[in-house]
Amino acid sequence: TVTERLSYVEQLLGDSADKHAKELAALKASHDKHVADVAAGMKAVHASLPERIDYIEKLLGDSADKHHKDVLELKAAHNKHARDMQDRQATHASFEERMNYVEKLLGDSADNHAKELRALKQAHDKHASDVATLRDAHSKHASVPERLDYLEQVLGDSADK
Repeated sequence: TVTERLSYVEQLLGDSADKHAKELAALKASHDKHVADVAAGMKAVHASLPERIDYIEKLLGDSADKHHKDVLELKAAHNKHARDMQDRQATHASFEERMNYVEKLLGDSADNHAKELRALKQAHDKHASDVATLRDAHSKHASVPERLDYLEQVLGDSADK
């Protein structure tokens, strides 16, 4: 049905959005952990200023590399998703076209059913009329026993002669 198809498309879009949201949440959690690690490292260990700067540069460099890699992966996934959506849009009719088709199909079906129903009613009326005519004709005929009695009488009179 149209509702099921629309639900399917919404589910596809929702799944993609959910996937992107999860990946962004994972990046945020990684970043939050990084910030917490830096803060804990500074409080727990008091190193010299050059050591602390080297440590921070290493952390930031690793994190930046990881974030850059994640961003590139997200961009690639997004581009793939955009291509998939364009392919789907190219091969599927628009919602309006699909609704028009379904409405036409249902309308044609309803028209055909209405025609057949009228034809059946006319055939029923004719049949009822034929049955009434037969019933009237049968009421004018003699029953089988009456006819048998008549034949015996005619034959009997003939045999007597």
